[in-house]
Amino acid sequence: MRRLASGAAACVLLVVGFSPRDAVAHAATSNTVLFDREIVRILNEHCVMCHASGGSSFPLESYEETWVRRRAIHDSVLAGSMPVWAAVAGYGEFLNSNALTLREKRFLVSWVEGLGPRNAGEVFFNVLDPGAGRPPAVRAEPNSDVWQLGDPDLQIELPGALIEPAVSTFVVRTAFDTGLTEWRSVAALEFKPADRRFIRAAWFFAEDSGRWLGSWTPWYGFTRLPEDLAWQLAPGARITAEIHYVSGQTEPLAGQGVLGLHFAGGRTSEPHGLRLEARGEIGRSGAGTRYFSETTLVSDTRILALRPEIASGVESVEVAARTPDGGTEILLLAIDVAADWPTPYVFATPVSLPRGTSLSLVVYYGETGAAAPATLRLDVRHAQ
Repeated sequence: MRRLASGAAACVLLVVGFSPRDAVAHAATSNTVLFDREIVRILNEHCVMCHASGGSSFPLESYEETWVRRRAIHDSVLAGSMPVWAAVAGYGEFLNSNALTLREKRFLVSWVEGLGPRNAGEVFFNVLDPGAGRPPAVRAEPNSDVWQLGDPDLQIELPGALIEPAVSTFVVRTAFDTGLTEWRSVAALEFKPADRRFIRAAWFFAEDSGRWLGSWTPWYGFTRLPEDLAWQLAPGARITAEIHYVSGQTEPLAGQGVLGLHFAGGRTSEPHGLRLEARGEIGRSGAGTRYFSETTLVSDTRILALRPEIASGVESVEVAARTPDGGTEILLLAIDVAADWPTPYVFATPVSLPRGTSLSLVVYYGETGAAAPATLRLDVRHAQ
């Protein structure tokens, strides 16, 4: 097991004017958005996987917890800083998207500006309210202890690790046995971290070939292949876990979590991996570094997912496909990518590209004040 600092990484793929005398006390905004209806649904969909008891940030499970944080929520939504998701809408549709829709953003802003009613216009004023005789309060539910795909066919407990409090973010790489005694077709992987407070992402690879098997993020904790594909794992196969942590734990973790494998008999076709490695060119007058890589597909291909390894300071990532007839499609455009929240981009529908398509990666690193990595990489999971 090796611990690595995670510094520079890689990319493997109304205003109404009024005079002072017109000013009056601001009245509560008329509001039909309620916590118990619209807001709790948004929290369940985008927030409580991190913002929960035992999660990586302050809890937003109850009405009271959310009400007292309403201004921070309002500002984060308008700034686009939360929830974490860098892909720009309109360039690719992704199964694991954590982006708020425009409607969800309007619900949140309207709820906050309307004083945050719980239900039927009831407003919380941060005073004791026992609510005797009322039904149980509506709460957001993280469900982090539930296998999202059902009970796995095989559960593997990962060995422990030391979380170093002196390091802000770092990666722990651990190789472990699967215990398989015969060939198995693996259709899905799911991961349950031992302690969600300190983990940002997890990647899983076949140790022998380095194939990217699956990933975990707080908002999307599994990887499931299309119905005609499966990973083929041999007897005695070993898997390498690459887990991204933040510091805070002062004692070693007894275990890092449990990896669940879901088998699928009869599937023999496997997905493939393609790596784009982009070299950097320093911009003029310290304007930044541009990384570029391009490859041509030698057969008809379905693109299933993209896995960029992002360096701190990356401003944008663009993956584009130019077909032989001259058409161009932007598969991914990600802006202000957070290096400490690594995520794959899993297409909702695989993107079909004909043979001869040129696949390109363009990354801009920003101003050259920091040390840029020499190479950026992108992993492309595809099927032929």
